[in-house]
Amino acid sequence: MKEIAREAETISKKNKLNFRFHNPNTPEATADYIVQIFVAANTGRVEQVLNQSASKGDKEKKEGEGENRCVS
Repeated sequence: MKEIAREAETISKKNKLNFRFHNPNTPEATADYIVQIFVAANTGRVEQVLNQSASKGDKEKKEGEGENRCVS
């Protein structure tokens, strides 16, 4: 088992892996696709932040309701 590990280590040191990806799309189409993925991945976070901001704004509004009353 140790011999196989040593051989694999020797081979990996000799051979450098080189990956190439073929992308037939234009750079604009690729960028649009990546943006769509990021938007889809972060939709939940954005909704959560908006809900927290809305509830925080509601609390502040309720706390300050009696302060700005006009008395005739």
